[in-house]
Amino acid sequence: MNAAPGAPAQPAPQPAPWRDLALYLVVGAGSLLATSFVAAYFIHEFSIGLSLAAYALNVACLGGTAWLLGLRRRKWSWAEFGLRPAHWSWLVVALVATLAVLPVRLVVASVVQSAFGGLQQGLQLRMDLFAPDGFSWVNFGVTLLGAGVLAPIAEEFYFRGLIHRWFMTRFTFWPRVLLSSLVFALGHIDSAGVVAASYLMGIVLAALFERSGSLWVPILIHIINNSLVVILLYAALALMRLFPGLNLM
Repeated sequence: MNAAPGAPAQPAPQPAPWRDLALYLVVGAGSLLATSFVAAYFIHEFSIGLSLAAYALNVACLGGTAWLLGLRRRKWSWAEFGLRPAHWSWLVVALVATLAVLPVRLVVASVVQSAFGGLQQGLQLRMDLFAPDGFSWVNFGVTLLGAGVLAPIAEEFYFRGLIHRWFMTRFTFWPRVLLSSLVFALGHIDSAGVVAASYLMGIVLAALFERSGSLWVPILIHIINNSLVVILLYAALALMRLFPGLNLM
């Protein structure tokens, strides 16, 4: 049954205990951060294979936590979790929102990163993950699948389906949107610019999740956004390969 436009996602009837939020953060974000720090200690040079492993780790830690602690532990149905059909008009909203927010996020990320340690340093962190070996069609395919599709689905399961749903049981609309978006932003703490851009993105995703009543809407926005970033990045790398004197980074 399609959700009517503007229908809010329904919170649980009783406030969820604080220990649940702590459990979600420790098991999901905590396990991802811990394994990432351990991997960074031993790994000093990225390859596309390691990038693929990083995407798989993201899915296992975040998506796995949402499934284990939400769907299994709380005994939610997929519809209760948020995977209910959205009215077709929300697909248009998702596309427009993505195209409108993406350039704003890029500007915000650039300004913030320039103020905190320089723009190039923050960009290099993402480049090491998204394009460790430069341009190739294999690299592009792996990055588009991992960063463009799999990571957004896992992150929406975790940050909107699990974390934001917890905030829905305790706070009114704007406080819970702003607070859950802060958690989402801090989950992207590899650089100041990424944190700032992620906070803005999190606000849009959480608000549209509630207004649409469907987790598919933020999933779609997240996939379109990340995929466009990957496509633009590899288009720039391809142009620089064709024209060696061209510097787009």
